[in-house]
Amino acid sequence: MDRSKLYITAYSAIGLIALYFIFGANIPIFRSDLVVSNDDIIKKSYFNTSSLVSYKKVACTLEDGTTGECYELVFSSNPVEDGPYCPETIEDVGGLGTYDGQTNPGFQVLKASLFHAMETDGYDIIDDQGKIRMDDFNSGRPDPNFDYCLAAAPDNDLKLTFLIPAEPKLSGTNNVIETIELVGVSLDGVPINGNPPSVINGPPIPNATGGNIPSLDPCGGHNDPAGYYHWHFVPEVMNQVLAAHHITEVSCTLINQAETVKLIGFAKDGFPIYAYAQEPSDVDDCGGRIANTTEYPGGIYHYVASTTRAPNVPKCLKGVAATRGFKFR
Repeated sequence: MDRSKLYITAYSAIGLIALYFIFGANIPIFRSDLVVSNDDIIKKSYFNTSSLVSYKKVACTLEDGTTGECYELVFSSNPVEDGPYCPETIEDVGGLGTYDGQTNPGFQVLKASLFHAMETDGYDIIDDQGKIRMDDFNSGRPDPNFDYCLAAAPDNDLKLTFLIPAEPKLSGTNNVIETIELVGVSLDGVPINGNPPSVINGPPIPNATGGNIPSLDPCGGHNDPAGYYHWHFVPEVMNQVLAAHHITEVSCTLINQAETVKLIGFAKDGFPIYAYAQEPSDVDDCGGRIANTTEYPGGIYHYVASTTRAPNVPKCLKGVAATRGFKFR
């Protein structure tokens, strides 16, 4: 065999082995006919023009130390309708929460059964008048002797900036999404994050304490203590998630549900995120697949929102994100 052809064959084999370790044995192979142009994968026209403040390419550094170009996307905060969150009293029904205590744990509606479970586990969250203790992070320091349903107040004057690689680059290992870690951004400019904070342990920050339950609205989002609204779910298939968890008291009515296949945003590694009305069965360990879409008729690797898991965002990412990829002011 010609020596140059031998080298090409060897390098091709090495490349396939690398993809095997990145994507697993049961993952569809990247084909040459699925190449997507590196120019404007993330197009300005995809975004909500009422919340998009600026769109441009800038030099950036990726988390693996390499440099390249990123899209710098700036959005105004809180572009979507939201709520409800914490119920006022034990007789009312609020939004959603995930409880990780011993009694009646799981993803569920914020209502009497959940708050009574917290009381059983030693959390003092119901006052003597049957009202739910609430903290909006804006009304003074709460009494540390009590526990609270968390519903942060909004700040509609913030600007959110995202840096996303213009050319997605595969990582050698999966980036497993941690609690509250940024996953990506929606087309409205709403941050998409991983799991909400634990009730038992609190948020993953120094000196955090547990006992408080973060409230989510029926579409799976809430305000950060800093005031910007963000998702812990992909809301376009939220009603399917609620049905999978036998939740009937609330539904996501503020976000249109996917009827076919819908581009909903981009992960921080540059790959798109889609909502499928019928979740495909061939997704990989991060919930991704390669397929043709309306936006990418030549095919592209993209993440698919789960219609059954809570939360339903990608569990991990395949690509390399930009350093300091999110900020607000």
